[in-house]
Amino acid sequence: MARKRRSHNATVSRRSPARETVERLYRDRNGNLRDPRRFDRRPPAWRRWTIGGGLVLLVILAIAAWTSFVVFRPFRPAAGDGIALTIAAPPIAAIGSDVSYRITIANEDRVPIAAATLELQLPPGYLLAAAEPAPDDARETRWTLGTIAGNAQMTIELRGHLYGEPGAAANTAATIVYRPSNFNADFEERADATTVLGTSPLALAMDGPTRTVPNETVTYVVTYEHLGEEPLTDVTLRVDVPRSFALTSVEPTRTNDLELAWVLGALAPGDTGTVKLHGRFQTGSPTPHTIRARASIAPSGTALTVASADTVTEVIGGNVMLLATANDQTSSFAAEPGAPLRFRVAVRNDGQEPIRNIAIRAVFDAASVGERSILNYTAMQDAANGDANGEQLAPGLRRGTIVWTAEHIPALVQLAPGAQATLDFTIPVHTATSLPGFPQRGSVQFHTAATIGATGALEKPYTVTTDPMTIEIQRR
Repeated sequence: MARKRRSHNATVSRRSPARETVERLYRDRNGNLRDPRRFDRRPPAWRRWTIGGGLVLLVILAIAAWTSFVVFRPFRPAAGDGIALTIAAPPIAAIGSDVSYRITIANEDRVPIAAATLELQLPPGYLLAAAEPAPDDARETRWTLGTIAGNAQMTIELRGHLYGEPGAAANTAATIVYRPSNFNADFEERADATTVLGTSPLALAMDGPTRTVPNETVTYVVTYEHLGEEPLTDVTLRVDVPRSFALTSVEPTRTNDLELAWVLGALAPGDTGTVKLHGRFQTGSPTPHTIRARASIAPSGTALTVASADTVTEVIGGNVMLLATANDQTSSFAAEPGAPLRFRVAVRNDGQEPIRNIAIRAVFDAASVGERSILNYTAMQDAANGDANGEQLAPGLRRGTIVWTAEHIPALVQLAPGAQATLDFTIPVHTATSLPGFPQRGSVQFHTAATIGATGALEKPYTVTTDPMTIEIQRR
């Protein structure tokens, strides 16, 4: 049987499955292929024009609404332009004089205010006498204003007396919280005013020393006079002094012993008087002390200062440093019989003026056997050769004192600012051999003092001291 041979030149038509699937997707319901040029599925032109025109119209309406709001602005509560709040107050007022405040609340818009409340912060020294209209709270600082018509205003008048110290600023503040009738929110406005206090009807003067030395008796005199035209009531005078000031007497007698205060009561115009304080400063100070007098009234139960006066006193001696050590110790320690006690005393001028005619004194209060101290002064080593003497204070207690002056140490004639003078000496403790009957236990209390004859041009002596130091002596 003859076999048919396939010619290599013949054309074979075969469709792949993928192509048939693609053609099937793009054929219409009648089986025809669609025109590729009509595959664009955009909406018709009339629909696009309709949507675009609507958007343009919305933009135009928004611009028109905003323009009308900016141009006409029937009410602008968010910016606070609807309410104008002002306080009329005198810029300067004499202390205790009549002072009036006027608070004005103006609705500068045609839209009414549905509700408004005003709060006032008055100066602490303002005593309210009358208010029109009256406040509606017990503290007399709150007003419920209610409604305020458009383009209308309200006023609040206050009358009273203003107290305080001369030159002080009395600040007044007003705050209003309001709600416009066309708004469902509250808004706030604030106003401030300041009145500077001028002269006081009560004049105070204080006189006292400008320089003194520790333990010198000094006197301070406070004078008061009512220069006003109206009576003052509940007047109290107080004097502030530093802690180092020891009061010895006063004139007249103070009201109580707990404070330096005198209740003067009511003062009529022209009344005058004086208060005297006598005392002394116990220690010197590197900085001057201020003593101040204050006059106050309390018409409402709270003290209000109406006048003050002060003076400054320099207490010499605070710039003199006196240092003392024993066996290089500055506090108490123990020693045995026969031990040498090495002492060093230094005086230094830390002030700005020279100090002159200085005397240094070392004091030893020691146990004794009979009238002999347990300190062996006969074996003392002192290059300056100070003057020593002793006295029996009580049975078993004897005091020894050594004094050095410019005759012993030439540097004590004068110490310039920043200069220092130092002296060293040694006193041994007795033993049972050198002092028969030496006690089993004993002690020595040691302190030093320096007397300054003059400071600069001030020819007033004063003394500075060190704290006592105890040396315990015990036999083994």
